[in-house]
Amino acid sequence: MDFQEIPLHLGIDSESWSLLLTFFLIHEEPRGRLPHLGQMEEEQLEIALQHLVSSGLVVRRTEGGQELWSLGSPEAWLSTAAPAGRDPDRWAMETGELRRLRDLRGYPRVTVTANRELRDRKRLVPEVLRHATTTLPAIDLRVGTRCNLNCTYCLLGHEDRYLRPLEEIAAELALGRERGIQKVSFTGGEPTLHPELPRMIALSRKMGYRQVMLVTNGLTLSIPGVMDRLVSVGVTAVGISFDTPDRATAASLWQVDALDRVEAAFEAVGRHPDLLLGSIAVVTRPTISQLSELARFFIDLQGRIANRFVPNLDFVMPEENAWANRDVLVPRLSEAVPAVAQALTLAHEHGLPLTFRGFPPCLLPGFESWSYDLYMTIFQLVRTPDGIVFDRSTIDALRTKAPGCRRCIHYRECTGVSRSYANRYGLSELQPVEATP
Repeated sequence: MDFQEIPLHLGIDSESWSLLLTFFLIHEEPRGRLPHLGQMEEEQLEIALQHLVSSGLVVRRTEGGQELWSLGSPEAWLSTAAPAGRDPDRWAMETGELRRLRDLRGYPRVTVTANRELRDRKRLVPEVLRHATTTLPAIDLRVGTRCNLNCTYCLLGHEDRYLRPLEEIAAELALGRERGIQKVSFTGGEPTLHPELPRMIALSRKMGYRQVMLVTNGLTLSIPGVMDRLVSVGVTAVGISFDTPDRATAASLWQVDALDRVEAAFEAVGRHPDLLLGSIAVVTRPTISQLSELARFFIDLQGRIANRFVPNLDFVMPEENAWANRDVLVPRLSEAVPAVAQALTLAHEHGLPLTFRGFPPCLLPGFESWSYDLYMTIFQLVRTPDGIVFDRSTIDALRTKAPGCRRCIHYRECTGVSRSYANRYGLSELQPVEATP
């Protein structure tokens, strides 16, 4: 959500507020980790940190010669009625979100991707809506972080690579079924590297999951017989990451020369025409000039397979690896928009339902109905001592909007931009689209 009343009351600027939200999401961290966790330049972070410390909002202590930083005690303002001059309803909503962020830290959780509730469904594209309602709501189940690529934009970043035991996966599958969810998406890392993946898929079908999706880089699917086996145990849909058909650019982004194997994975899926097929292309600075070529690749693929196919252009999130490589990878949104619009136009002229995510609708007028953000939302199910609770605050805290966005006709459906993007480029690109009198 876009916090307004609390930052005004505390007298802190947008960068200090962004860092303060980071402290609501973590427990205690050494100083060297803060630029990485807050996705801020060192100079920005130092100024914001000084402001927060001087205000008592953040505290530090020393242990074993190391400085550790954490959230101060916010009860003086977090648990009080709205101060004079502040909107009481907004204040209650904002403080409630912050208490939720703090109180739910550390509990087991599973991410759910769900259908978006919209009042005017006539605005939606029928083919995209059918794809969304077929595959959602689904729990997003990461089976581990091990991968056979090392993408320069990866959101797993520096994590130690591991595979989760089957017992943990089964517990999260059970959590989803307790809440009545009947679809699951196995992700990673690279899920096909997990030796227990066929058992996980079979178990999910036995537990009552009707749709079982696999989100993959495709390399393993290029091995003869792998796709056949996964289908035999219950896979119903596949999403393949594919950023560009240009070999040199792909090898540079993935840090492996794997283009032929990923293309072979699409062909393997095509031999099972009942499978739903999706694809996510991460839009980075190196791929902007290749988006029309990518659209042509998808158009040609659609002509050769019978699967229902909905690909997507996903703006790079400047976090983890992408943050570390931000100077090379992360463009301004406005830098990418013309090429995205051109690719969308080309695809739609050829009947390909190409969608996009991560681009606020004010930047792509005329394409609003093709924003996949219109069709889906993300929340988490958190298992607490008091039972399973629904939580959106942790995910919402990672995104922000410009102050003027509240006047925009897209305000309710727009997800804004990531705080890491705002820390780097600000919010001046977001201009409200106001209702016509």
